[in-house]
Amino acid sequence: MPTMTSFFRSSSRKYLVLGLLALALASGSAVAQETPAKIAVVNLDYIVTQSPAGKALQAKLEAFQNQVQVQAEALNNEAKDLRQRMVEGANSLSEEKLAEMQKAFEDKTISIRRFRDDKQREGQKMQEEGLREVEAQLEPVFTAIRDEGGYDLILNNVPGVVVMVSQRVDITQKVLDKLKASTGS
Repeated sequence: MPTMTSFFRSSSRKYLVLGLLALALASGSAVAQETPAKIAVVNLDYIVTQSPAGKALQAKLEAFQNQVQVQAEALNNEAKDLRQRMVEGANSLSEEKLAEMQKAFEDKTISIRRFRDDKQREGQKMQEEGLREVEAQLEPVFTAIRDEGGYDLILNNVPGVVVMVSQRVDITQKVLDKLKASTGS
């Protein structure tokens, strides 16, 4: 049965061997990699919102949202009027007429829900298509910046992913300037 002393000796040897192996691998990779990796960070959200296509998309989405809001208010007012007529006629209208109005109100409520769901899907589709357009414009810009700057890695500066960044590696403005130059804006 091994003693505690022999256990620590064998554990120490394992760690020594592992440490030497890690050192050898690190020095081998350092020799293979002559220059350190060049990394840059960008604020992609800022680039998208400040790009010409991003601004156009934002304006298009705002106009769509305003249009939907006006239509939704009209539908809601129609439902409200139906409801008010039902309340006012509760004592004077026949049960058959009240049942018709109740059915019309329920149909209007379903119509409003369907309208909102359809418009939400339409807005999401519009946004996705617009973002694909922006992405298509950004791809050659990022490729050119990567090649010109010799970057090995360009990260999106997202809180929780990138913990800390120096202004020295932030190329957001460079990307935005190159994008605007490439689109003529």
